[in-house]
Amino acid sequence: MLDELKIDSQIKDEFPDIKFDELEKYGAYYDERYCRRLVSQEMRPQRLLGHNGMNFLLNSLQRSRCLFTGFVNSINQTHKVISYLAVRAHFETTGSTAYFLQYLERFYNKEISYEEVDKILFKLALGGKVFPDKDTIPERVDPVNVLTQIDAADKYYKKDGGEHKIFRECYDFLSEFCHPNLLGLTIASHFESSGTIAYSNNPKFTKADFGTLSSYMKISCEYFFYLHGSCFELLKNNEETPTLIK
Repeated sequence: MLDELKIDSQIKDEFPDIKFDELEKYGAYYDERYCRRLVSQEMRPQRLLGHNGMNFLLNSLQRSRCLFTGFVNSINQTHKVISYLAVRAHFETTGSTAYFLQYLERFYNKEISYEEVDKILFKLALGGKVFPDKDTIPERVDPVNVLTQIDAADKYYKKDGGEHKIFRECYDFLSEFCHPNLLGLTIASHFESSGTIAYSNNPKFTKADFGTLSSYMKISCEYFFYLHGSCFELLKNNEETPTLIK
């Protein structure tokens, strides 16, 4: 159970100023929303937005949940580079959920047609550059640009009173550690003295690392659950939806 997923006590003792407890609470949130099965209705609904939308949301929840688990494990096992990758990928999942909510709201506000929101959901759920099964998806579907999805999350942040594009700012910073750029190349090395560079076999987290990573992951988790819950309620209140088994 993710509500039992904790940061190692030795790490907490070494970095008492980092509010790891605020991060750990999201494990319980994932457990509350976790579903083991999605069961289609026996009778095919008139439109499939409810079924396909719920499937997308549960897939997004699973991806978000696995990334959160991997993030905590990477901290406990001192996998510094992987922790940055996990947070960045989590931001992308939050952005994807924001993008879906944006179009759901526009649809229910009668600003766009059913065909338009259905097309967006199709791209979000099935878009990609590589497809494992050509028989299942005979025509390649281009994905939605990831930065477009990140910007969708910022639109909701702005609605909540945010004054700058925090999701884009965080995502761009995290990306520097995920690319072979300056920060990405030097994340596992450091200067010891003039002319001497040390390459650590097991690079340690610094207080700055934990401050950035924990605050960024909390931002992404907080908005993921808000956006995910908003999508969920819109579909439950307006569409025929499948049975979800806890």
